[in-house]
Parts: sequence; structure tokens; C-alpha cells
Amino acid sequence: MSIFSMCYSFFTSSATSSVVARTVILAGLASSICASVDVKLPVPAALEELTIVAALLLLELGFHGRGPQPRSLPKQKTKEFLTHEPEQAGSVARLQAVAKAGDAEAAEAIMEKMLSAGHKPSLVCYGSLVTAFAKAGNLSRAEHWLQALDASGLGSPNAICLNVLISACAKLNDVERAEHWLDAMPALGLIPDSLSYNAVIDACARTGDVPRAECWLKKMRDAGTAPNVVSYSSMIHACARSCNARRAEYWLERMADQGCEANAICYNAVINAWCKEGSTARATHWLEQMSSHGVTPTVNSYSTIIDKLAKVGDIDGAEAWLTRMADAGIEADVVSYNMLFSAYSKAGDSSRANRLFEHMRKRNVTPNTVCFNLLINAHARQADTTSVLSRLMQMRELGIQADHITFNTATKAFWRSSDTAAAIMLLEETKLARLKADPALYNTVIGVCLRAKDISKAEQQFRRMECTGIQPDATTYCAFVDAYAHDGNLRMAEQWLDRIEASGLKVSSSTYSTLVNAVSKMGNVERVEKLAHKIEQQDTEMSRSAYNTMISSCAQKGDVDRAEFWLNQLLRSKMQADVASYSSVIHACAKSKNLKRAEFWLEKMEEAGVPFNIVTYNSAINACARSGNAARAEYWFKKMINQGIQPGVLTFNSLVNACAKASDVDRAEHWLKCMPSHGVQPDAVTYSTVIHACGGARDPARAETWMKAMLDAHRVGHGELPSSFCYNSVAQAWIRAGDPDRAGHWLSEAQALSLEVTSASVGCMVSALNKAKRHQEARSWSAKFETGSSRRWSR
Repeated sequence: MSIFSMCYSFFTSSATSSVVARTVILAGLASSICASVDVKLPVPAALEELTIVAALLLLELGFHGRGPQPRSLPKQKTKEFLTHEPEQAGSVARLQAVAKAGDAEAAEAIMEKMLSAGHKPSLVCYGSLVTAFAKAGNLSRAEHWLQALDASGLGSPNAICLNVLISACAKLNDVERAEHWLDAMPALGLIPDSLSYNAVIDACARTGDVPRAECWLKKMRDAGTAPNVVSYSSMIHACARSCNARRAEYWLERMADQGCEANAICYNAVINAWCKEGSTARATHWLEQMSSHGVTPTVNSYSTIIDKLAKVGDIDGAEAWLTRMADAGIEADVVSYNMLFSAYSKAGDSSRANRLFEHMRKRNVTPNTVCFNLLINAHARQADTTSVLSRLMQMRELGIQADHITFNTATKAFWRSSDTAAAIMLLEETKLARLKADPALYNTVIGVCLRAKDISKAEQQFRRMECTGIQPDATTYCAFVDAYAHDGNLRMAEQWLDRIEASGLKVSSSTYSTLVNAVSKMGNVERVEKLAHKIEQQDTEMSRSAYNTMISSCAQKGDVDRAEFWLNQLLRSKMQADVASYSSVIHACAKSKNLKRAEFWLEKMEEAGVPFNIVTYNSAINACARSGNAARAEYWFKKMINQGIQPGVLTFNSLVNACAKASDVDRAEHWLKCMPSHGVQPDAVTYSTVIHACGGARDPARAETWMKAMLDAHRVGHGELPSSFCYNSVAQAWIRAGDPDRAGHWLSEAQALSLEVTSASVGCMVSALNKAKRHQEARSWSAKFETGSSRRWSR
């Protein structure tokens, strides 16, 4: 053994002999040092003794600390001890750090790893997880770890942990769970504090449950916990949420009685409550009370009133409050300005919006995206495409990022526009805003081009759309089908129809309705039906609008059977037939002079509970008129009056026509005379029908009387001038009565008015004159008539 090892053993040994020997040697050494010092610097003996004792004690303690260690652990155990202790400590630190950062899932992963490694997490670990999940709004996981803590036997969570959980329940409007955990606190050895009760009262406030909130406030006081400003502000907030402004006032006053000073939040809640109830006067009262009690109003105090006035359309009042706010030294924020911009936007008042925007800029308030979106909407409502584009450029200049709402709003300005240059500029603005144009924007641009009758430019935009990787939708194709159909270019319309069918697009029911309507304009009923069958094959429910278009297309072609077929298809579908569905079929029956079928559908319509309108009754009376059944026409007319439906001129014309077809001139005249009493003036068709009826009854004098009545009505501004049909009818009536001279008078009147005289009238006139041996006059009348396509008299 070396000399150093021997010395170390001697000085670190705990044996009695070693301790005594060390003490003697150290005492002698200390005494020698003190004697040496005393030669140079005299030291009191007591101090020398004290110094020696202290030195001995310190040295002995130091050597004893370096003494033999306890019996060492086995090698494996030592390794585990050295490894697990630092590892667990590191895991706990990481868990707490991650939980504090808000990453509850990562914290939970660390916890699971600790448990799987056989470590015993501390109470702090469980508390950190409960708090992290509660703050993240994941109540189920927070409760899971709270229950795990209880099962671990480590102890109970602290009050802070429970308060965070209760607060999380409140934020999720889960009052029952908040109450459950507050009630559970005593069982966990915790005493609820003001934070606990306030969290539950806040939960009740968020749901507007005033009685429940008041109940917990009472429990809070009964438990000896004094309500504070947060308690009362939550109570007032509950009243405001339930639109109970009177109760909110009560609690604000009660708060003062309890010696709790109200803050701006409390007053703002009362102001908000009164604004919700529509009383800006009471809201104003409390804002003034707020100032008189030394509480400085905030932006929210004023903006609540501004918002209410703006929403009810009192823009002047809202502007006045904005000025009042500035006079009080409170600078309005962009949200306050946006409240007014919203009102201007709804009213489409871009001029006032512009003035306010300039005022806002002068006050150094920076506009945001919402602000510009509202401004753009105000311009769009007036179809002011120039101002819309100007605002988009201004956004770029100010560095304010436009969003998809911005451009969707901007497209409204172009819905009726035909300014292709402006529309393409709008498309370019999306690029400059670093946004990708969507199909809706391209559809708007294409629509503008089509309204401008520039189909080539529209197709150019379609190709551009495809090149940029944007898939055209069914609306895109429908626009081209509709445009070509309107122009009568059926070949191109069908080509675009083929393209949509070949595209494999999943077309919605509403889009199919648009497509069916566009194809129906082509007049190709077979193609419309083919499209309808395709809709059925794709398991897409046809809309009622599409069915009505089908029915109407068939009705206009006079195909009653097909019109009825599609009406029956509609009745078998999930859709409900409406008045247009039935009226189209009834009209088709009327055109085919099939009164029985028309009345069958009228009965079906009545059984289905679909109310008749004026179109329905007009179709019914028209069916009677075409069948010459005056009695049934009068039946439907009276039924119409009994249902309180005001007849129109078409109604009376069909009714008069029914009587005329039945050769009942008296009844025709009766209904013409009744028209003014129903607030309807006879028109040219009404008079011409009666005149023609009189002529058919060989009563030219009666026809002439109605002709003069028609002219008199026109002179006093109650009717139209007689048509050529009227003049020809009266003339032919006189010819049949054997009076070519009276006939000549009316034909000459027609000539003076440059009205058409039919070849039938001239032929009858020439024949009558020849029969009366007045050949020279007959040749003269014949010479006056110019044969040709126009068949008008030469002058």
C-alpha cells in the first residue's frame, strides 16, 4: 500500500483511535500556527482557543464526510438507479414544458411512456395533463386523467386544476359538467373559491340561463365566498344574453349596494342588453351613468350603440354616435367603422361609404379586408364595375390581402354587365392578389362576354380556364347552350350540350333545371325529353322547375299527351306539383279544344290542394271559349270571383270570346259592359270580338255601334284605336247585309289610317257591286287593291 493510501485511510477512518490521534495532531498544529501569529500580532487567548476548536470541528466534519460509503448496491441495481432517476426527472420536466406550451397530446404521450416504463408520475404530472387538456377544450381527456390521478393514490388535485376544468366546461357551454365538478370539489378535499363559483356562473351566463346563474350566486354567498366584480359581470352578461335588460340593471345596482365597484365590462353588458331590446335611449342613459360614476367608456361602449343603429337602418344616428365617440376622446377602431360600412353596403349607398372611408383614413385608422369587402359590396349593388376595380387596386396599394370573399363579392357587379374589358381586368386582379380564380369567377367573365354577344371571347376565356387547370362546371357549359339557343344557333347549342354530356360532370338538380330550360328554347322537345331521361338514369332528382319546363315545352307544341305524361311523372316524384305545373297542361288542353280534359286536371288540381291563380282560371275559361261553351266559361268566371281573384282583360276577352263562339251576342255585350265595374277597361281584342260576333249574327248596325263606341272610348283615353280586323269585320257585315256603300265607308276609313284591308273584304266588296250591276265601281275597287304579299291598299 502506498504512503498516500495509508494517509487517506488514517484521516478518513471513523475508528475511535483514529479520531483521537487526528484530534491531537490537529490541535498541536493549530496551536503552533497561533503561536507563530502571536509573535507578529498579539491575539487574546480566548480567541485562540475558539479558533482551534472551530478548525478541529470543520476538519473533522470534512474528513468524516469523505469517510467510508455505505455498502454498495449490486451492479445491476446501481445501473438502474443511475439511469432511471435522471431519466424520470427529465421526462417530468419535458411533460411540464410541453403541457405549458399547450400541446396536450404530446404531454400525454410522455406520460404514457413514463407509465409503460414503470415510473410513478408525480401529482404535478397528472395536474399538468388535466390543465393542458382542459385549456384545449378536450374535457373527456381532462376528466380521464383526473380520474387516473384519483386511482393512483397520489392525492387530490389542487384547486387551480379544478378551476381550469370548470372554466373549460363553461367555455363549451356545458353547464351540467361545470356544476358537477364544482360539487365534486369538497369530496376531493378542496374548498371552492371565487374562481370556482365564477366559472360556473359564467357557464350559465354563456347559455343565457339567468335563474341558474342567480342560484349559484346565492350558493356562493351562502358558502361564505364574497362575490366579486367578475361574479356580477357574469350575472349581468347572463341577463344581456337572455335580452333581459331590466334584470341586468337590477344586478348592476345590486352590485353597488354590495360595495363592489362596477367596471367598464359591467356597464357595457347593460348597454348591450338594452341595444338587444332595441332601446338605444336606455343604452345611452347607462353610458352617461358610466361616465358620471368615474368609469371611462371604451370603444365597445359606443360601438354597441353604433352597431344597433346601423342594423336598424338609422345610418344618420350611427354616424352621429361615431362623431360623439371622437368628441369623447375615444378613437374608433376599424370594427366600429365596419359597422357603418355594413349599413351602407346593405343600402347600396356607395357615396356615403366613400366619404366615411376618407374620414377613416384621415383618422389614421387602417382599413382591413372586411372593410374593403363591404365597400366593394356597396359598389357591386349599384353594378358599378369601375369602382369595384378601383377598390381592388387600392387594396393592393395599401398592402391589404384580398380573399375569395372579396372577389365573390366583386362578381356581383358584373352579373348584368356586358363590359368585357372590365371583366377581364377583374380576372387579372386575382393573379395580382396571388389568388387562384375559381369556376364562379370564370363563369362571371364568360357571362359578361356572352351578354356582350362576343361568343368568341367567351370561348377564349373557356379555353383559358381549362389551360389554368380549372375544371369548367355544368354552369359554364349551360351558359353557352343558353347563349346559342337564344341566338337561334341550334347546331352550336347542341354541340355544347354534347360537350357537357361527354365531360362526365356530376350535374346538380338546379343546374339540370337551367340546362333543361336552355334546351327547351331550342324548340327540340325530343332533346329535352332525352335530357330528362338522362337525369333519371343518373339518380338525380329532377327539380320541379325542370318538370315544369318539360310540361310547358310539350304544351307549347300542342302535345297534350306528353304534357300529361310529364305532369304524372312529377306527381309520382318527391316533388310537389304547383300551379304552373297544372296550368301548363290545362293550357295545352285549351289549345286542343279539349274542355273535358282541361276540367279533369282542374279537378285534380283542386283535390291536391293547389290554389288556383288568375292564369289557371284564364286557361279554364279559354278552354271553354275554344269549345264555344259559354255556360262553363261563366261558371269558372264566377268561381274565380268567389275566390277573390281579380279578373284581368285576358279573362274577359276569353269570356266574351266564349259567348261569341256560341253566337250569343247579348251575353258577349253583357260581359263587355261589366268590365269597368271590375276595374278593367276593354281593349281592342274585346271590341273586335264583339264586333265580329255582331257581324256573324248579320247585325251590321250593332257592329257599327260598337265600332263607334270603341272610337269614342279612345278619344277620352280609355282604349285603343280599332284594328284592321274591326274595320274589315264591320265592312263585311254590311256587305253581307247588302249595303256596299256602308261597307265602302269603313274600308275608306281603314285606308285613311293606313290599316290593312284583307283580300276577303275587297273580294266581297267587288262581288257585291257586280251583283248590284255597279261594274264600274267594282273595277275601281279592284284597281285600288294591290295584290301582293302585303295586301295593303295603294294610296
